[in-house]
Amino acid sequence: MTEEWRTRLRGGACGLLVAATLVVAVATTASAKPLISGAGAASVIAALVLTVWSPGRNGVLTVVSVGTAALSLLVTLVYQGPARTVAANWWTAETLALMTILAAAVRRSRPRAALALAAVLSVAIAASPLRITLNIVPPASSDETIQLCLLWAILAMVSSGVGVYLRNLDARGRAAVAAERRTQRLSLARNLHDYAAHDVTAVVVLAEAAQVMAKEDLEKALELLPEITAAGAQALKAMDHTVQLLAEPQPREEPGESVGYGMGATPLPGPRPRRDLSELELLTERFNRTGSPLVVLDLAEGALDGVDPDVSSVGYRVIVEALTNVRRHAGSASHVLIAVRRVERPSGPGLRIRVTDDAPHPEPGPGLRDRAPRSGGLGIAGLTDQVRALGGELTAAPHRPAGWRVSALLPLRTGPERP
Repeated sequence: MTEEWRTRLRGGACGLLVAATLVVAVATTASAKPLISGAGAASVIAALVLTVWSPGRNGVLTVVSVGTAALSLLVTLVYQGPARTVAANWWTAETLALMTILAAAVRRSRPRAALALAAVLSVAIAASPLRITLNIVPPASSDETIQLCLLWAILAMVSSGVGVYLRNLDARGRAAVAAERRTQRLSLARNLHDYAAHDVTAVVVLAEAAQVMAKEDLEKALELLPEITAAGAQALKAMDHTVQLLAEPQPREEPGESVGYGMGATPLPGPRPRRDLSELELLTERFNRTGSPLVVLDLAEGALDGVDPDVSSVGYRVIVEALTNVRRHAGSASHVLIAVRRVERPSGPGLRIRVTDDAPHPEPGPGLRDRAPRSGGLGIAGLTDQVRALGGELTAAPHRPAGWRVSALLPLRTGPERP
C-alpha cells in the first residue's frame, strides 16, 4: 500500500469517527446541555484528528492542544449543572480525549512547546472534576473535591509520562536510522576508496610522468596516453560499480535501453568487476602497465581454491590499498612483492597475504608530492576493522633492511559459514 493510500485511509477513518461523535453529541445535547456535549465532542474530535489522521505539522498540534484546553477550562468555569449521568459520561470521554492530546503534545512538540502545552492541558484535566463536585446535590465537600482533582492531576501526569516514553522511543528510532545511514555512507566511502583510489593514483602518476617526458621526448610521452586512458576507464568502472551498490535491484530491460546513473539506475552493460583475489593477475598487470615500481606476484598453487567470497573480497582490498600506498609513499621503490600462501593457524587454516616493497625511505610518487597528509580516505584503519570482523589480523610496519610490509592473516572458510 502506497503512502498516498495510507493517508486516504486514515482520513476516511477519521471522518467516519468524527461523524459518529457529532451524531452522539447532537442526540445527547438535550439531557447533557450544549456546554458539556459540545466540549466533550470537541475534545474527542481533536484527539481523533491527532491520533487517527495524525497531521505532520506541529502548528496543527499546538492549535488543537491550546484550543481544547481553553475550551475545557471555559466550560469548567461557567457550567452550572445539572450533574447528570449523561454529563458525567461526556466528562469521562473528555478526560480521556484530553489525556490523549496531552500524550501527543509531549511526544511530538519541541521541548519548550511540549512543557507549555503539558502545563495547560494538565490544568484543564485537573480542574474538570469541579463540574461534577460543585453541581451535585448535595455538593461535595472540600476534601472530596480536592482529592478528585488530585486524582485527575495524577492521570495528567501519567499521560505526560506516556508522551515522554514515546518521545524517547522516537528519538532512539531516529538515532538508529541515522546510525544505519552513517554505516551505509562509510561503506560507500570505503568502496570508493578501495576500488577507485588505486586507478586514480595511477592516472596522476602517468600524467606527471608524461609531463616530464614531454620535455625530452614527445613521442615517448604520447605513448603513455593509452595507459592513462585505460587507467581512467578502470577508475570510472570502479565508481560505476560503487554507485550500483546503492541502486535498488532492477529487472533487466530490453536491449537498447538507455543507461542511467544514480539511485535505481539500470545496471551498466558488460560484466561487473569481481573485485576479489581471482583478479590478482589482472591487478598486477594493470599496476605494472601504469608505471613503476615493478610488481611481482608470488601466488602459491591452490592458495585460492575454495576461498570464501568475503575473505577473497577483503584480501583483494588489502592488496589494492597496499599498492596504492606504494604509489603514494614509496616512489623510490624498485619492486613490490605480493605473496599469497595458505598457513595453519591455532584455530584452523588461514590465508596469509603479504605486500612488501623495498623503498629505502618514504617518498611519494611523481605527481603526489603536493597531496595533503592523511587525505587517502579510510585506508589501513578501515581495512583493519573489516579483517577483524572476519576473525583475522592485519599489520602494517617497516620491513628490514628497507621498505614497508602490509600483512594480513585471514581465516579460510570453505563451507556455508558466513561472518
